[in-house]
Amino acid sequence: MGILFQLFHKQQKKIICYDLRFPEMSRALAVAGSEVLIVPSAWVDGPMKEEHWITINKTRAIENGCYVIAPDHVGNIYCGRSLVIDPYGKILLDMKKKQGIGFVDIDLKKVKEIRKVLPLLKSRRIDAYSTLKP
Repeated sequence: MGILFQLFHKQQKKIICYDLRFPEMSRALAVAGSEVLIVPSAWVDGPMKEEHWITINKTRAIENGCYVIAPDHVGNIYCGRSLVIDPYGKILLDMKKKQGIGFVDIDLKKVKEIRKVLPLLKSRRIDAYSTLKP
């Protein structure tokens, strides 16, 4: 379910591009304590694919109250648009179609603040969907 590594002296995990389409994966990581989701991707361009990329990344940030760092390939068949999104869904960095390195400050205190104001992880109604089967 991801590769474990250290970031900001915190234990973090990452998922890859197609995993992003399944909210359960990012939710499991957030419930386990992840404050930043790393989503390296090769998101293939196509009808509405760029819009999906942006919307899904923002959604994962909002629903889990965490940052999302989503680098994507540029050129060839890929849509590009490497992103960094804050826990409220605000895009902090959008590389558009550019290759390169982008920098952004991330404040992990914001994750704790947002999770306190919007306690989505604690307010889950697991009993309401406990019958979901694989």
